[in-house]
Amino acid sequence: MTTAMTMNKDYLEEIEKELYDLLSSRKDLYPTTLYEAMEYALFPAGKRIRPYLSYLTADFVGVNKFKIKPLALSVELIHNYSLIHDDMPCMDNDEYRRGKFTCHKKFGEATALLAGDALLNLAFENLLVAVGNDPDLATSATIIAECAGGSGMIGGQAIELTNEYFDEALVTELCKKKTGALINAAVMSVAVLSGERKKISSLGTYAGCVGLCYQLVDDLLDEDKEEKKSFLGVMGKEETIVRIDRLTELLHRTMSPYGKEGQELLRFGQYLSERKK
Repeated sequence: MTTAMTMNKDYLEEIEKELYDLLSSRKDLYPTTLYEAMEYALFPAGKRIRPYLSYLTADFVGVNKFKIKPLALSVELIHNYSLIHDDMPCMDNDEYRRGKFTCHKKFGEATALLAGDALLNLAFENLLVAVGNDPDLATSATIIAECAGGSGMIGGQAIELTNEYFDEALVTELCKKKTGALINAAVMSVAVLSGERKKISSLGTYAGCVGLCYQLVDDLLDEDKEEKKSFLGVMGKEETIVRIDRLTELLHRTMSPYGKEGQELLRFGQYLSERKK
């Protein structure tokens, strides 16, 4: 399998339409500039890896995609809010993302901050409505909240900001939380709906592998930055490649026993470990 893998176009188009419909339904409710900043940050599409993983997980565990749409969309909204905040001068101070000005460069810091806050709140508004209509989703919503919060993604960001010296253990924890936590949310919020313990356990291993591997590949792709707080910066290129290979092997050992049933998740995990951008 190579990085030439094609993602399911129908799934991607559906994810994009659902995100657009959800945000546009608030257009007349939000101040114009706030809405424009939110729309600017959310579109055009990023990779949409997290909601795509939710869709593949739903297929694997046999859960209707209509049921898990609020989960998939909310994780993507949270991811994009985090990108807005991560780009700001008080954090990474980046000027460009996805080939265009970052939100704070386009709209100013204050509006960008509020746009991120609004995307986060829209995510949980979407989740609460879903849980109100389907109490089975309460556990899923809790998983997403935990993965997005202080013990997950935000906790990872805090680790990065408050530590000057990193060793292997700390940088691995950073990777698992800052990047891996929302990938875990995308998979496990859907997995728990199946009630199948074996599959839930396998998907927990799968999500952990994919989340960590995704960040390590990012480190390799950004090696020119010489980031001392990355796994690459702490452990070096050779060890980073070795770790990616080990994670990929674990992916195979975890999903291969499911045969054709787990093929798409396995192929996508392998694709993420081999990507070039």
